[in-house]
Amino acid sequence: MAKIIVVYKKEIEEYCAENNLSVEKVFNSPRCYDHKSLIFQHHDPEKGKMGLLDETPAAVTLAIFLENGKLRFEQTEHTHKYLGVADKAGRRVA
Repeated sequence: MAKIIVVYKKEIEEYCAENNLSVEKVFNSPRCYDHKSLIFQHHDPEKGKMGLLDETPAAVTLAIFLENGKLRFEQTEHTHKYLGVADKAGRRVA
């Protein structure tokens, strides 16, 4: 597991709550990481494709960077579509 998630889990959860993002969707998303960055992705699997294993395109949904001991979050145009919390009528909350 990414060290950033282990060490900064509470801060990531707080960011999700403040920005109407689903903690479950974020933590269950495919991701790439190193010791200073964490990139969450969404993949729409096509029939017969293997996702990241065969280079099927994936959308970056959220990027988190560790800078000077603090997290910096970057949302993309895909963030709320794939990670957003839905209201009771099933609409995404912006």
